[in-house]
Amino acid sequence: MRQETAASYANLQEMAQQLNLSPAAYRRAIEVAGLTPNRADWLRYIDRFLVAVGALLIVAGIAAFFAWNWADLNHMVKFALIEGGILAAVVMAWRLGLNSIAGGVSLFAAAFLTGTLLAVFGQVYQTGADPYGLFLVWAVLILPWAIVGRQAGIWMLLQLLLNLTVIMYYTQVLNPPDGWWQLSQLLGPLVWLGSTVTDSTLASYLFALNATALVLWEFGARGGVSWMQGSIFPRLIAFAALSTLLIPTIIIIVAAGLDEKTGLSLISPLLLLAATVACLYYYQYQRHDLFILTCILLGVIMVITSLSIRNMLDSTGSLLFLAVLVIAQVASAAWWLRQVARRWEAET
Repeated sequence: MRQETAASYANLQEMAQQLNLSPAAYRRAIEVAGLTPNRADWLRYIDRFLVAVGALLIVAGIAAFFAWNWADLNHMVKFALIEGGILAAVVMAWRLGLNSIAGGVSLFAAAFLTGTLLAVFGQVYQTGADPYGLFLVWAVLILPWAIVGRQAGIWMLLQLLLNLTVIMYYTQVLNPPDGWWQLSQLLGPLVWLGSTVTDSTLASYLFALNATALVLWEFGARGGVSWMQGSIFPRLIAFAALSTLLIPTIIIIVAAGLDEKTGLSLISPLLLLAATVACLYYYQYQRHDLFILTCILLGVIMVITSLSIRNMLDSTGSLLFLAVLVIAQVASAAWWLRQVARRWEAET
């Protein structure tokens, strides 16, 4: 009996190349295979996009309103407006239903406004609390909504708050930075957050936090939890976990090539090696995800390129060799990913 293969963009494109189909014939084949979104699909996508953008604009407008009118508002008015917004968002989520798009977005808006309320409270009463306490309390307060809401958006916000809590607590209490670290805080929050993962100990804590969240999410997804079947949350968390190990690993490699001491330990490279092997196996054979595999291969390419830079800083023609090496690695990674995708199609 002849085995049938499910239609997909990849095998249709391969057939079109073999049969030398014209662009018009190729588009017709996609329509016949049912791979073209219909009117209902487009309306659903547009509806979700507009609801999400509208909620973000409303939340951003509230923050801009307080920033512009801060000095002219009485503190009771400030609290009343924010708490009224939270109450209205919660009521909308309850009335519209947590399973609806509008209801889920309303609950997310309430979770976000909770942080605004804490920030306003700290500004009005000048509590003097450390910033990590703000993010920790924010995370604790929205945890029940994350459990009840069963949506990836609030869990992403919760995970971000936990990461910021760990970073703030480590850099403000356990190991306060000095020297250029203090200068990096003046250059902006993104520069400062990027510089924090140059500490192997902190990077290990962040990796453990994100890896734990990823494992729990994948466990729930394999257990059949419907709202955990999406791919956005695990992709973002996997990217964050790998990034916290990749940056200190590259710094160790490059600094060693320059005969400089970084103060970084080998825990980050060892964890990166273990995480790479585990992710390559799981996301290739257990749950198919080309995006995470691509991120892993990108990290491997960066490590190999950094090792090459370390060993050929004083050699001639190094730039040409590095260019050829990068091209060869990218081509090999693309070929391997294509083979993996074809194997997945054959299995289904």
